[in-house]
Amino acid sequence: MSEYNPFAAPSDFGDITTADKPFREYGGIRRLPYFGYSFLVNIVTQGMQALAAANDMVPLAYAAIPVSVAGALYLTYQRCKNIGMNPWWCLGIIVPLVNIFVGLRCTAYPEGYEDHKTLDGPAKIIIGIFVAAIVLTILAVVGVIFFAASGR
Repeated sequence: MSEYNPFAAPSDFGDITTADKPFREYGGIRRLPYFGYSFLVNIVTQGMQALAAANDMVPLAYAAIPVSVAGALYLTYQRCKNIGMNPWWCLGIIVPLVNIFVGLRCTAYPEGYEDHKTLDGPAKIIIGIFVAAIVLTILAVVGVIFFAASGR
């Protein structure tokens, strides 16, 4: 019979060789600053476009596009680091349909989600609001198509 008993409790000296994951510093920005700074980037972009339209300044309107894209990329980069995702996912924010996936993760997921895979209360609420908005949008589009086809 072997000396090793697989059913015995581990000793205090560490019979088990699995090492705990070391503490990880994520960096980046958290959920609320991400949401607030994203809102600020949109306000600046809309302000530039309104100023350009009011004063007939076409170059300023074109300058608002890179400001918006650069702001979104930077904020998403920082938030992806905070979640624990690969920061290259920030490029997904400019790809249609992928931006829904990346934006939802950046808006909802808590710090270090990629390591612990646990959603907290605010994350569940934010995801519920996203899903409800998508479902209501689809229902509205189907309703408009249905009523347009019925001739009303």
